[in-house]
Amino acid sequence: MIPNIYILPIYANQNHLENHRYETEHESKIKFSKQGLQIELSEVNSLIENKYSLNLTSAKYEVEGSTTEIKEAKIHHHPKGHPFKHLQFKLKSKHEVIRIFLDDLNDEDYQKCIKGFLYLTQRIIRLEKDENNISENLQNYFFNEKIKELRNDKNYLLIKIKQSYERGNVLDDNNNSLNKEKLIELKSENHLLPFLEWED
Repeated sequence: MIPNIYILPIYANQNHLENHRYETEHESKIKFSKQGLQIELSEVNSLIENKYSLNLTSAKYEVEGSTTEIKEAKIHHHPKGHPFKHLQFKLKSKHEVIRIFLDDLNDEDYQKCIKGFLYLTQRIIRLEKDENNISENLQNYFFNEKIKELRNDKNYLLIKIKQSYERGNVLDDNNNSLNKEKLIELKSENHLLPFLEWED
């Protein structure tokens, strides 16, 4: 079992960070809710097995017509199900799940990928702010100044994603490798684009 990974608390705004320790896991999270929008950034470490997840979920609830749209991005590993370290994206409105399996990672490389993922969540949070006309400074709500240190980790993660695509390890929910046409289609989804901005 690899040692627990605690990354979010280092780069989070401590004023909004919540820590919850349960019998089987430890969770750190920041949650923002306003005008029918909810954004949650959470890190979960299992205390009893080799399981970890850094997860960004944004949900928009529209009372009229009872419409719910949920977008989720996570980097995680778990010995069951999909045992390999991977990124996963869910777009509920499109009924799509995309998985990017990350190859040849030791623990240090995996932590670089986690930090790169955390850096890229800033763009998604800014996008939600702009799309939903939120006046609060969500950058400062979620993060402290140390988040700027992770720029190189973002570049490392994008290289690993590109390598995964070239090896056929970017898969849809039917475990089919994404072709170039599908990749171009996914790049039109603003919430996925930060993870797909590398040279084809």
